[in-house]
Amino acid sequence: MASSLIQKMYEDFKARGEYSLQQELLPPEKGYRINAWVRELFNHYQAEGIVARALDDLPAIKLSQQPDLNLALQDIHKFIISDLNLIPLEGKRKIIEQAVRHETGAEAWHHIIPLLLEQLQGMNRETVQEEVTWRFSPVGEVLWVLTWFFMEREEVVPPRSTRLVCSRFPYYTWIVEKKGEPSVVQSLWAPDNQLCRWEWLAADLFYQWLQTGEKS
Repeated sequence: MASSLIQKMYEDFKARGEYSLQQELLPPEKGYRINAWVRELFNHYQAEGIVARALDDLPAIKLSQQPDLNLALQDIHKFIISDLNLIPLEGKRKIIEQAVRHETGAEAWHHIIPLLLEQLQGMNRETVQEEVTWRFSPVGEVLWVLTWFFMEREEVVPPRSTRLVCSRFPYYTWIVEKKGEPSVVQSLWAPDNQLCRWEWLAADLFYQWLQTGEKS
């Protein structure tokens, strides 16, 4: 099996102390590039396995040059393999794989819903409602991750004075910079596309769970 791009980057870095990237993978100055890179991540898994030494030894592969948007490919890899999130590794891999496989966010979400419903099996209504609406729950964290993919896929563009800030993946906030003022405040703005808001994903997932009839 041919080496993955990530493995070639690793080999170049070990040999020359640097590596080159194609234009479509370079981190943009505004926004970020996640879908194409995660496809490369899954190519790497297929070629080299989940124990990704290359990602451990490479410098952080930045997905954006935007200030205060600290996002690296290693963050997504760590999320997938981490046992801190109680969703099994294979379940997280399948969910993220669906996020990048399909042409539209709506199509991806359609295929992801059954995978998330599997994680809610055996829970009563109160537990499910807590699981999907608490932002730090295992399922809630996955929903935050998904919004990154959907926002890039749907080409979300915030108002000029509003920007995305992330200090710990996958959680982020929108902030507003006011002209002539050094301070910033949290923005009430949210993307129009509902797939790009984790609260809507949570509500829709709960609705889909109710449709299964598992209300005990």
